[in-house]
Parts: sequence; C-alpha cells; structure tokens
Amino acid sequence: MNISLFDIFLIFISLAVAYFVWLHLKVREHTLRCVRAQCKKLDLQLLDGAIHGIYWRPTYTHGQFKVIRHYNFYFTSTGEGRYQGKIEMLGMQQMSTYFDPHPL
Repeated sequence: MNISLFDIFLIFISLAVAYFVWLHLKVREHTLRCVRAQCKKLDLQLLDGAIHGIYWRPTYTHGQFKVIRHYNFYFTSTGEGRYQGKIEMLGMQQMSTYFDPHPL
C-alpha cells in the first residue's frame, strides 16, 4: 500500500479541522461556566442552561492569533420575565458581559 502526498495532505486537513472543532467546544464550555458564575454572583437564573453563538472573528493581538467570540444567553431575575445577556470572549479570556435592564 502506497501513501501519496495527497493522502497525507487529506489526513493533515482532517486533523486540523478536528482540532479546531475541539478547541471551539472547549471555549464554549468555558464561556458557559463564566456565564453561570456571573449569574450566580448577581442572583440571576440562567434560562435554557445554554449560550448561543452570534458570531466570531479572528484577530491578531500582542503577537498572537486569537478569535473573538460573541454569545447571547437568556436570564431571569424574578422568574417571570425573560431578558437577554451578551458575553464577549477573546480566546479563553472574558472581555465583557452585558445584562439587559431587569427588575430586582
């Protein structure tokens, strides 16, 4: 059995795609933990137990390639209203979190 250069290229591309999917899922899990911690700190309830990715864009800062990701989530303070929050991540670092105005 002979392995051609094209076969090696396809294997490399497959491994690279698998790595980037794994990395994306790792960042998403970390972001969900950050949102849960922030909601607990502010005595809010995270609805649906999930975050929803809005968009991402690559950036090159401080000599490193990183991805800025934006996620939406829903929360409630009283159990009646449904409010939207947003979180921005730069790689694994939380950049900002925004909560819509809600009653205490």
